[in-house]
Amino acid sequence: MGHRILSIVRAHLAGEWFGKGGVNLPIAPFFFHAFPALVLCGIARSELSLFGYAVFALSIPLALTTLPLLGELGPLLRADPAAEWIGAQPVRPFELRAARVFTLAILLGGLALGSLIPAAALAPASFDLTARVLLVLAGLAQTAFVAALLLWIQALLGGRAEAALVAVQTVLLCAVILGAVLGLQTLPRLAQLAGPSEALALYPPAWFATILLPAPIAVGGGAFWAAVGAIAVSALTFALAPFPPAPLASRARSPIAVLLYPFRRLATALWVRRDERASFDFVYDALPLERDFVIRTYPLIAVPLAFLLLGATAETARGEGLFAVLLFTPATYLPILIAHVPATATPEARWLIDTSPVSERAERGGALKAVAVRFLLPLYILLTLLTALLGGTALAMRLALPGAVAAFVVLRYTWGQCTDAPPLSRAPKELGTAWNERWTTMLFALAIVMTGLAIATWQLVESPAVGVGIAALVVGIEVAAARAARRAPGASSPGTAPGPPPAGS
Repeated sequence: MGHRILSIVRAHLAGEWFGKGGVNLPIAPFFFHAFPALVLCGIARSELSLFGYAVFALSIPLALTTLPLLGELGPLLRADPAAEWIGAQPVRPFELRAARVFTLAILLGGLALGSLIPAAALAPASFDLTARVLLVLAGLAQTAFVAALLLWIQALLGGRAEAALVAVQTVLLCAVILGAVLGLQTLPRLAQLAGPSEALALYPPAWFATILLPAPIAVGGGAFWAAVGAIAVSALTFALAPFPPAPLASRARSPIAVLLYPFRRLATALWVRRDERASFDFVYDALPLERDFVIRTYPLIAVPLAFLLLGATAETARGEGLFAVLLFTPATYLPILIAHVPATATPEARWLIDTSPVSERAERGGALKAVAVRFLLPLYILLTLLTALLGGTALAMRLALPGAVAAFVVLRYTWGQCTDAPPLSRAPKELGTAWNERWTTMLFALAIVMTGLAIATWQLVESPAVGVGIAALVVGIEVAAARAARRAPGASSPGTAPGPPPAGS
């Protein structure tokens, strides 16, 4: 039995890490987790007590491991796409479940160790070798508990878990941003903690930090027993292995799609060219149904929402400046959204598009416009409404419309640099989104440019009419360009297929 389980585990790991000759080894994620742990723990180590440092250090893997579990590692907690093939082999259902649990433990443990090992190495002098080992073990137990909770959420909610997971990931990402901005300000309070407090009663790192106390039962009290209960829940969960069934097909018409229907009709009538219509409709309808795309991109709305929680208000100059940054921030993470447009759970069906008489240029143009209408437009409608509600309609017109224009310009001019594959053509784990030097340079440059543009717009655009005029000018240019392309010689006419792509395309 053990031999069969290990064989399945090796097959799982081969698919996750070694499927392309070793290029998928998780070296980059490991260092991505290790770097913030090195920086943050290096800053905090000299100021915190044993318990305070443990809470601080365990907060890092809580954030860095939970986010991937809801995103790119989400398939590990869902139905195995190869379950039917593996189930046809001479193995028992128990062995399949055990192999998946073992694989999950290896992957999650490897990621968690990326931040736990630096945290243990940089622990204050009050940590002896036993305390450092217990810190690592407490972090692994905490990671297992988070994975167990997410397993139960998906198993109990089934296909309805997607919206809940997106909401949880959005809240968590928002908390991570706030924690990165405000977390170091809590060091004086943590330095005074010798044990758990009422303020941290519901905070898992405070539970697991009690394991390091010299007298955990006496000093930890309820927090220690909460940690024991969490470990028991994790053990029971992985013993039962409540992996959810395969997700059902999503509804094609969501409430957002219904609300955006007038904008879609308007775009297809005035903006989308005839040869782009097929690609536009395909991406508009199919991309929101791709679970991996939704889970990885929708929670990015937490980035601008975090600025609201940091104190954006129209009553002060600082608050208005935060509103400006809030409304220009989405442009900085648009490359991440663009990079996931090729993601699909069924890349094998791509031949239906590849054999159609649509040029690469038309497909790319239709996909870009679909993303603008289906994702960028509702995001800015929401941000505009929030700005109008909290800062007034005049401020929203001054800043939101220029912010939307800036985001669209970034979308148009970074599309070709952020993806090297057509829409809905690759499995999510095959996307080339490694954080190489080009990506890092692009994101940092966008962050700097958008921050400067936000401040300039806030200072220079003093009238709502100017903001409306900027948006109207860009919309007019886009519509005029589309109409000119329709009238150009050789443009596709209704009922005819577009010509072949130009040589060298």
